[in-house]
Amino acid sequence: MRHLRWLIGLTFIGLVGAVFAQWREAGKPVADTEWRKAWGNYGAMLQLTDQPDEFFAAWEKRGAGVSVHTVEIAKRGEPIVGVVLFSGCTPNNAGLCDSEAHFQIFKPDGSPYGAEEKAELWTGKPPPSEGELQLSVGAIGIRIEPQDPNGTYLVRARVLDNVSRAKIELTRTLRVDP
Repeated sequence: MRHLRWLIGLTFIGLVGAVFAQWREAGKPVADTEWRKAWGNYGAMLQLTDQPDEFFAAWEKRGAGVSVHTVEIAKRGEPIVGVVLFSGCTPNNAGLCDSEAHFQIFKPDGSPYGAEEKAELWTGKPPPSEGELQLSVGAIGIRIEPQDPNGTYLVRARVLDNVSRAKIELTRTLRVDP
C-alpha cells in the first residue's frame, strides 16, 4: 500500500459546515461504533471515501445534508481519503479550539504500514456551532498498489482535544481483494 500524506488545510481553512451531528438522533446519542464515538459534547467520526473530490466540493457548499460516499473495498491504484468529522471541541481561554488527529494505517497482518502522522483537526479557530459537524483540516490519503497484499487494512485516527484532554480512537477497515 502506498501511503499518501494529504494535509488538505488550504482547501478547508475557514469553512464551517452546517451538517448536523450524525451520531445523535432526536437529540439523543446513538451507540458508539469503532468509527463514530461521542463523549460529553464532543463527538467524532472517521470516514473513508473513494470520491474525495465530490465530497470536498459538496462540503464547500453551505447547507445541511452533505453525504459521504464511504468505501469498504479498496480498488488498486484508486485514491481513498480518510477524514474526521467532529463536533464540540472545547475552546481555550481565547475561545479557540486546539485539536489534532493522528492517522495510521495497518497491514492485514496487523503491522504498521508507515509511521503515525499528526494532522490538524481544528486549531486556532472557534468551535463549530452546537450540534454542527466540522470537517477536519487534515486528512490521510491511501492508494493500494499492485504489490500490496490482499486482506483487510485498518485505518486509525486518534483524535485529541488538547484543551479538555479528551481523546478517542476511531478505526475503519478497507478490504483488498485479489
